Amino acid sequence: MLALLAVLGVALMVAAALLLRHARLARRLALAIGRVADGEVAGAALDVGDGDLEPIVRAVRRLQEARIRRERALTLERDEREQILAHMSDGVALIDGAGRILHVNPRAAELLGLARPGALGTALPEAVRAPELLELVYRCRASRRVEETRLTLWAPNERTLRAEVTPLSADPDTGVLLVLQDLTESERVERIRRDFVANVSHELRTPLTSLRGYAETLLAGGLDDAEHRERFVQVIRDQSMRLQAMTEDLLSLAELERPGASLRLEPFDLRLLAQGIVASFRDDAVRRGLSLSLDSAVAVPVTADRARLEQAISNLVDNALKYTEQGRVLVRAGALDGEAWCEIDDTGPGIPEPEQERVFERFYRVDKARSRERGGTGLGLAIVRHIAEMHGGRVTLRSEAGRGSTFRIAVPTSFTSR
Repeated sequence: MLALLAVLGVALMVAAALLLRHARLARRLALAIGRVADGEVAGAALDVGDGDLEPIVRAVRRLQEARIRRERALTLERDEREQILAHMSDGVALIDGAGRILHVNPRAAELLGLARPGALGTALPEAVRAPELLELVYRCRASRRVEETRLTLWAPNERTLRAEVTPLSADPDTGVLLVLQDLTESERVERIRRDFVANVSHELRTPLTSLRGYAETLLAGGLDDAEHRERFVQVIRDQSMRLQAMTEDLLSLAELERPGASLRLEPFDLRLLAQGIVASFRDDAVRRGLSLSLDSAVAVPVTADRARLEQAISNLVDNALKYTEQGRVLVRAGALDGEAWCEIDDTGPGIPEPEQERVFERFYRVDKARSRERGGTGLGLAIVRHIAEMHGGRVTLRSEAGRGSTFRIAVPTSFTSR
């Protein structure tokens, strides 16, 4: 009995030691599993030794590795999603069920005038001062249907937007996705297109009406009117020449504005180019009783599109001769600070200051009646501006009413590419 009791005592001591050891291992394992569950992946080292719990330890280690891989995949997916949203041309914002901003990409923040990330968690009515947009979001949350509208935001800048709000689920307590598409530029281009078509139609109507009217007059017996028929034919010729000039200017402007339009660059002397243009217009100046001369003696080397610059300078000289009734037209050429320039100075009526910013617009005329009378198409200065900008340069105007005008076109002396 004593021997049996001794053996039983030893067995109990061994069992108690094993239980204590396994209890310690279990506590360490539970602590490590808890740390894994709490997200402390890096610090959750599972070193509980060999023994009966080793299969559990290996399973938890696999769980830990799987969690690391899953978190890395989620981080990569999140970063890719952020990159996509950051480079989207449309604005995207996520609004939760309580009307707070959960996420907003840079484009949406720009359109709405929000500060990222300070706007996150802010109630939409506090961050956005656009009643139409707020009403659209509320309507979508109430109907749980996709809602869209076209609206104009006045702050931080005036913009025309297309807004679309999509519910994330049928549950009224879930959020909505707001997508904003900026239509400002497309609206501007469409407005320019409409104005251009209207202006072209208006400009063509006058010569076409004259051509038809005088042709019908000749057919109705004007051919027998020896006193007036020659004048009728001259009017028809002049209007035909005006239509031809307008058509050529329209084609030039279309070519300059064509996407991918390129320049044929070559080195040449801008002074010699200006000299040739002055020579070609000298007979026209003599007929008008004007003095036309070149006031430049130094070579002006430049690398540019010779034909384009010749067209631009010719347009400026032609305009100066048309609108100068008496006096002179002086052409100068030179170079300064890496730019080659050519300016045309006249003694014409000048251009009032309020009109000076608009003279480079297509079909804009300071004196419409006088311009049509002298054969102007209203496109010459627009062509000059496009040619200067294609070269990375500019065209400027100095003028004072009653004291003439000075137009200057300046381009880089060594322009290499568009």
